[in-house]
Amino acid sequence: MDKQTIIKRLLALPAEITIAEEDVLQAHARLIDAKDMLQQKEDSLLLGNMLDGKNAETRAAQARQFTTHEREILADAELNLKNASVRLERHRYEFKALHAVAELLKGAA
Repeated sequence: MDKQTIIKRLLALPAEITIAEEDVLQAHARLIDAKDMLQQKEDSLLLGNMLDGKNAETRAAQARQFTTHEREILADAELNLKNASVRLERHRYEFKALHAVAELLKGAA
């Protein structure tokens, strides 16, 4: 990487970090929505007497059976949040590394 490439990348990264931060916030909001949707479905099953198992374990199993779709959405939301967080951290690490290289180059000049 030459100096010009480093400078261009350092100038571009703050905007990319901002976008990545927004992606993390949106992914977090989707995760909260997915959790709420699952909780609402479980509540409606319980209040609608759809869970008729003899004990808590059986009722929990029935709830899982009736909420497969919501659980898949929740799992996807969790994965999306993790991926968005990793992308954000990669941008931050790259920025720090390039900043350190720029400081080294400045000292060598």
